[in-house]
Amino acid sequence: MKKINLWVEDKLDHLGGTIARYPVYFIVVIFLVVGLIASNLPKITVDTSTEGFLHETSASRIAYDAFRNQFGRDEKIVVAIQTDDVFKLETLAKIKQLHDELAQKVPYLFDISSIINARNTLGEGNNLLVDDLLKKWPLTQNEAEKIRHLAMSNPMLENIILSKDGRFTVIVLESNTYSELTEGGGEKTVSEEDVLADELSGFDDASFGDLEADVQKNEDKQRPFITDKENSEMVKVVSEIVAKYQSDDFTLYVAGSPSVTAFLKKSMMGDMQKFVLMILLATAVLLALLFRRLSGVFLPLLAVGLAVISTMGLMALNGTPIKVMTQVLPSFLLAVGVGASIHILAIFYKKFDETGDKAGAIRYTLSHSGLAIIMTSLTTAAGMASFIPSDVAPVADLGLFSAVGVMISLMFTLILLPALLMVFSLKQRPVDSDQEHHDGLDKFLKSVAHFSQNHAKKIVVISLVFMAVAMGLASKITYSHNPLLWLPANHETRIATEVIDHEMRGSISIELIVDTGVENGLYDISVLHALENITTELNRIDTEDYFVGKAVSVVDVIKEIHKALNQNNPEFYALPTDSDLVSQEVLLFENSGSEDLEDFVDTLFSKARITVKVPWIDAFKYHSLLTHTAELLEKELGESSHVNPHIRENLTVTTTGMIPLLAETSAAAIRSSGVSYVIAFFIIALMLIALLSSVKLGLLSMIPNLLPIFFVLAIMVLFSFPLDLFTMLIGVIVLGIAVDDIVHFMHNFRRYHLQGMGTRDAVEKTLTSTGRAMMMTTVVLFIGFMLYLFSSMENLFLFGLLTALAFVMALLAVFLLAPALMALVYPEQGSLKGEKK
Repeated sequence: MKKINLWVEDKLDHLGGTIARYPVYFIVVIFLVVGLIASNLPKITVDTSTEGFLHETSASRIAYDAFRNQFGRDEKIVVAIQTDDVFKLETLAKIKQLHDELAQKVPYLFDISSIINARNTLGEGNNLLVDDLLKKWPLTQNEAEKIRHLAMSNPMLENIILSKDGRFTVIVLESNTYSELTEGGGEKTVSEEDVLADELSGFDDASFGDLEADVQKNEDKQRPFITDKENSEMVKVVSEIVAKYQSDDFTLYVAGSPSVTAFLKKSMMGDMQKFVLMILLATAVLLALLFRRLSGVFLPLLAVGLAVISTMGLMALNGTPIKVMTQVLPSFLLAVGVGASIHILAIFYKKFDETGDKAGAIRYTLSHSGLAIIMTSLTTAAGMASFIPSDVAPVADLGLFSAVGVMISLMFTLILLPALLMVFSLKQRPVDSDQEHHDGLDKFLKSVAHFSQNHAKKIVVISLVFMAVAMGLASKITYSHNPLLWLPANHETRIATEVIDHEMRGSISIELIVDTGVENGLYDISVLHALENITTELNRIDTEDYFVGKAVSVVDVIKEIHKALNQNNPEFYALPTDSDLVSQEVLLFENSGSEDLEDFVDTLFSKARITVKVPWIDAFKYHSLLTHTAELLEKELGESSHVNPHIRENLTVTTTGMIPLLAETSAAAIRSSGVSYVIAFFIIALMLIALLSSVKLGLLSMIPNLLPIFFVLAIMVLFSFPLDLFTMLIGVIVLGIAVDDIVHFMHNFRRYHLQGMGTRDAVEKTLTSTGRAMMMTTVVLFIGFMLYLFSSMENLFLFGLLTALAFVMALLAVFLLAPALMALVYPEQGSLKGEKK
């Protein structure tokens, strides 16, 4: 390995010479390539959807997409209205005005539901009348009271449209399932054939329905679902309309997962721009203080900035959207990339000031520190690449493109930056050979070196004890995944969601699809009784962590029909006694002109949809609810159930919707993070062993790397910070980046020790030669991640704070623990010359 290292250093020396001879060539080629890649940036998209957290190939995502193709979008915008009495004439008039304006002006709207157009099913003799509850508008308060009685006695409206006390109601807006935008971003029109096919879809011709379903299924495979852009437009228009109706006695709230994702998108794009500008400014100030040269500020920022542009351009070219977690990518690459530039510039300026020879200084710089910089970039890229196998799509994207970005930044640091230095006018500064640069800092670094050597045993013992204690505390760490809590506590969408959860008993849903596998299988009375038992039991769930606000299915519609056809007698709000009667009553409902059954069953009457409405809580709490639901489904539909055996043998149940997606995301995050940590540890350890040509030194180098991770775990447990999708990233990010300082320390320590220096002198020489660059890179990283404290998203605040503190601990580990380990492993009289390789 030593020969390989020497060979690499020799090649880097030659590379420096080539760059010095043809700097303009390298600059032109790199700028042309960057320009070509950057031309894709206008194509970049944003995805803050809940399903976007999972890969399109995941089983949960496939099931959810199939559900949307069949039943439409389950994510709805909810406009909640809180008033003294919903059924006051003036209140009803205002609700109608709001309903109508939303229906007319909101784009991409598929359906709108409220008390204004709520279904009212009544029987008159042998006729079934299905109309809007307020089709005949009340002219007096007495007439309004009759409407109140009908609404309050309708189980299908309770906690769906209307609260129990009649003081709270909602307008529910359902968007189109599919996008209306073409690839170029313009709107596309709906063809007459599509409209005709939609009008012909029905329940009375099963064979045609089957054919139509197959055709539609094939079409749907190629139709993109509604986009983030369209979703945001909807939420924006809804919010603008709602604002006009807001008053003290007519309080309005806008909630629903589309509102949450719209805010996340707006916040994310604003934060990205803000963080990039802030870190550029902070880094420029630090570089100016460190180098006091224009070239020392402008050139590294240019090189790293081009690396960021290239990485984002590759994301656009690959069709990878910016997601909640990949928003940190630009500022991450800026902070990491500048660190490598600092090491290059620190050595270059020192050599250039001594000799006045640019070409010679570049060759010396690349041969002296090029290998260490390559290894630090490789270890950082390897650490981030460990996220690529993640089952959480944004994490995998972050792993891939951060690794690519680090390698692009490496290339620009080793090639573009030296080329720019060759063409940039530089002034040689006088060097006082009797006095080293930065005397004060050198004295501090020497004192740190002496302290680490004089107290080596204490430092190592304290560190190991601390790590052992942190490992014990790790078992007490809690987990969390709740995108709603990413919003500030006073954010209107978060407040609205919490109010609706309280007043309407939930704002998000589980979707259960019961597929009998048999045409008209849902007419079987045993299946309907099973569905009734399931919804009844679900409606009883009420625990300390969660509750079910409402569970509805086709059974509720059938019971509504049966009651109406029996003189509207509430005693007949029940299922008919046999399957033939069910079929007849459903046919009457279809012939009434209502299309509401399409929300609950497919055209073949073989699939039933059960919607379970629950509050928006932490995804990890949903796991027990989903387990409870699965047990209930098995009891009512499984082998030991009373379902017709002929149907039961073909029957399948799919659980999907927002809650299962959130729950699967949280479970996938835990599974994947463990794998990522193991991969990162072993890859980085192997790379350190290879770089240092020593198994012993490579493994010892991992101990200081692990210290900041245990530090973060201890802080999280002590202050009850949960481990979420962002804080799960900290360990691997710190492991991949903090190892850079370990590489520089161990690489230089080994070099000086092999030259015959004792351990104490080698440590001192290492810290005084590379320590200031380590400190500066840590300051850049610390400031870069502390800037996340200014994020409009709560979760980024904690992520930035903990990551920044971890980098400080990583520097302390390099300055104290790493030298202490060297003092114990290689006592003063020892030397690495005799080490076996």
